[in-house]
Amino acid sequence: MKGMVIGMIIRKKWRIYILAILVIGAVSASIFFISKNSKASKLYAVPVLSEVFYEETYQKYLEDNEFDGTLADGEVVIDLSKYTAHEDMEVEIGQEGLLTGASGSISWDFNVEEAGFYNLEVGYIALPGTYSDIQRKILLDGVICHDGLQQIVFKRWWSDETIITKNKNEIRPNAKEIYKETKVFIEDYNRRVGEPILFYLSKGKHTLTFEVIKEPIQYTSIVFKAADKPDSYKSKINTLKNNYPVNDDIIISQAERSEGSTLFIEKSSPSINIKTNYSDSRLVPYHPYRIVYNTIGADSWKQPGDLITWVIEVEEEGLYPITFKGRQSLQRGVTSYRRLYINGEVPYQEMNSIGFGYSSNMVNYTIADEKGEPYLFYLKKGANTITLENVLGGLGGILYEVEDSMQKLNNLYLKVIQITGQTPYKYIDYQITKKIPQFVETMENESQRLFNLVDTMVEITGEKGENTSLLEKMAMEAAWLADDPESVIEELNQLKNNISALGTWLVSISEMPLEIDAVIIGGDLKSLPKPKDNIFESIYYGVVRFFSTFFVKSNQIDADEVVSDEAIKVWMTTSASTGREQAQIIQNMIDESFSPNTGIQVNLQLIPVDVVLRAALAGDGPDVVIGLGQGTLQDFAMRNAITDLTIFDDFEEVTEKFHESAIQCAMYQGGVYGLPEQENFMMLFYRKDILDELGLTIPNTWDDVREMIPVLKKSNYDFYLPSNMNLYSSMVYQYGGDLYRGKGNDYGISSALYDDEAMIAFKDFTDFYTSYGLLVSADFSNRFRTGEMPIGITNYTTYCQLEIFAPEIKGLWSFAPLPGVQKEDGFIDRTYIADTVQSVIMKGCKNLDDSWEFLKWWTSTDSQLQYANTLEAIMGTAARYAAADPGVISMLPWSNAELKQLLGQLEHNIGLQAVPGNYMTARMIQYAFNTVVAELSNPRETLYLNIKAIDKELYKKRMEFNLSLNPLLVTK
Repeated sequence: MKGMVIGMIIRKKWRIYILAILVIGAVSASIFFISKNSKASKLYAVPVLSEVFYEETYQKYLEDNEFDGTLADGEVVIDLSKYTAHEDMEVEIGQEGLLTGASGSISWDFNVEEAGFYNLEVGYIALPGTYSDIQRKILLDGVICHDGLQQIVFKRWWSDETIITKNKNEIRPNAKEIYKETKVFIEDYNRRVGEPILFYLSKGKHTLTFEVIKEPIQYTSIVFKAADKPDSYKSKINTLKNNYPVNDDIIISQAERSEGSTLFIEKSSPSINIKTNYSDSRLVPYHPYRIVYNTIGADSWKQPGDLITWVIEVEEEGLYPITFKGRQSLQRGVTSYRRLYINGEVPYQEMNSIGFGYSSNMVNYTIADEKGEPYLFYLKKGANTITLENVLGGLGGILYEVEDSMQKLNNLYLKVIQITGQTPYKYIDYQITKKIPQFVETMENESQRLFNLVDTMVEITGEKGENTSLLEKMAMEAAWLADDPESVIEELNQLKNNISALGTWLVSISEMPLEIDAVIIGGDLKSLPKPKDNIFESIYYGVVRFFSTFFVKSNQIDADEVVSDEAIKVWMTTSASTGREQAQIIQNMIDESFSPNTGIQVNLQLIPVDVVLRAALAGDGPDVVIGLGQGTLQDFAMRNAITDLTIFDDFEEVTEKFHESAIQCAMYQGGVYGLPEQENFMMLFYRKDILDELGLTIPNTWDDVREMIPVLKKSNYDFYLPSNMNLYSSMVYQYGGDLYRGKGNDYGISSALYDDEAMIAFKDFTDFYTSYGLLVSADFSNRFRTGEMPIGITNYTTYCQLEIFAPEIKGLWSFAPLPGVQKEDGFIDRTYIADTVQSVIMKGCKNLDDSWEFLKWWTSTDSQLQYANTLEAIMGTAARYAAADPGVISMLPWSNAELKQLLGQLEHNIGLQAVPGNYMTARMIQYAFNTVVAELSNPRETLYLNIKAIDKELYKKRMEFNLSLNPLLVTK
């Protein structure tokens, strides 16, 4: 008994000790977080005086024209009415300026009285087009003077519509375009130079040409003149203080919504989005688990040249400090730079580049000098505009240097693999220095350059870290290879990986994210509101948020908590590319246009695809399913689980806009069971620079490919041909064959792979891997980027990924339609079997007419275009929609050249209707392919032996579904 009492006392003491430790820990954490919060609040936005940087071709242009730092005093005004239109350029003289179309080029002749250097100011108004920036090439006297003029960007202007609340959650507003006149001095599109571009004009006659890359535009003025340069803060502030009072009032303006003192918000891209941030309860507005938008920017505001403008009401004229409450929490060790404009002008020289340092928490970024002394800015009484533009600060020159170094190292790497191949044998003496005399010198130079860049980065960021380690690693490897060139055969794979990593580093370091909660005008540092909650607030709201996950529905997307029994039930299937964000976009569209115009209520839910059929069999399925993969649609059609849409009188009218291939994919036994949303297909990607170097042209036929491969192999390059059975099946049709026999409802009664066309196609396809040595699998995107695979076939949406993640090869590559088979009349058959995503009506649908109305609305050109544009605006270029409607593709932000190639391949696409047992065809072709490539078996014989299993399965499935049978097939 005594022992039990002692044990209880000991246990009680331990509980007290543990409780005490927890209390002490909580108090310590609170003190730590409070001190951390206090320290964070003193993280200033400090201007950085960065040097102007000239890339190589621009520097040469300036040197050739003897630039001495001075600009001409005069102005050269272009008479817009005296133009010459070229090619298919459409031009119209409007009331405000010259309206020009989305293709061709336009030129103006003009005279120059004073020779010298000028900047170029262009006044413009965007014209209705896509969501893309307006892009042009600029030629002077018929020549693109330097690389910076290959792509000039004119920004569009956007504003979010009013934020509305439904189901106690805020709905992300759509962005609407603002058509207003803007005057800009031409700068490089990636903002690396740091100032407007210079043009040298000699005395006499000249010609200025704007060549379209994409999008129409209205020019309102074009003037060659020197851009104004702002004075320093020191030279202006005393005069300002003598004329205006320093105001102590505090004006807190919301950064993400127009309310209170925030009168209006403009942005240069619809992709700059408002965000829901749950991390801090002092964000305004805030809710621990409801969707409430309280910040703007973050990862959506990171591209050079992107701007946000706030129009803010100020009650009293005077001088004010300016603070931005926000954080840069996405790039550790990186400072995000912004250029500040007040009422359309950069107020001081220092404001050309302001650094917002890294912070995981919300902080008050007061614009101040290195000592923490705030800058004062003149603001007039009434509406003032405050603009932040994303710039690269002092990193522009570093980025160019790293990009140039990477290209030199990559060119050296390509020269090495031309000698050694991609898998060199370590016992062979490849005589690297003899065959590549510049190897050692280049490695030494690039090693030293990268080490110098590391030092420069440390000067800018104040630390060594993630952003310098990669440069250091590459520099050390280059130094080792310079000392021991022959060791490159052992380091080859590591060299390639490091070069690829440099490309990724370039993308990452040039991204300057910044998240803003509020713009605060006035007040001293002590009077500013605390930017972050304390530990107790953080714990409380964290607990509330955690328990809310047990009670708040996540699959219900519709706006009302109580859904009418008469509403049609629409399920959107989840996938790698679809989720709540996409579903919310569709729900917004339903609420804005479909339900108000039709009176039909919709209950939209986000559901895994494997639930759909089970729910339908249980009698609790949806009326409509959207985002359904082609294979699942065909399975449902064969099992009589979905509705044949040809029963509707206006079916032909609804589907006439689609290419035949997209409709074929939804066919079964004479019926059509879906309306297409997306259509995916492949294109031929190629590196223009490498093909030109080798004297090769883009292959149009498979014979051209076979002639090209030895030339590539001779230099140890590869052609990428995916071992995709869909590609082989497409070749069967190009050769004049088919996968199945039978007409009409008998299609698929047996395999047609016995035919000579299929056998020849199979031999030719496998020969690429056995006789020509192509790789069965490879990381094409990375090898295309490095140049190891300068040409290959892949899904066309890879284009958007390369545009974003491989900026170092921008302008050096493109895509074209697939190679094909040339017919006797000269026509090249480039057939490809497309894959689609479809919308369907389930068989148990309770309201057929309303469901059909929804399907027509959802797959209409207007709805699909709105969805595609909104999706890309929120998620960026990488999320570009693979629309099935050619009309939608034509209005997405593809350039004219890209669009021509895409629509050209689309015309060659076909679709395969549902065939019971079709899975066995793909499976047995894959087995036959593996056997031929791995064991070098006879292609014809191997394919023949596998066809028997295909026929057996086709017979079995047709019997199961009570379809016509081939009496010649014998099954057991």
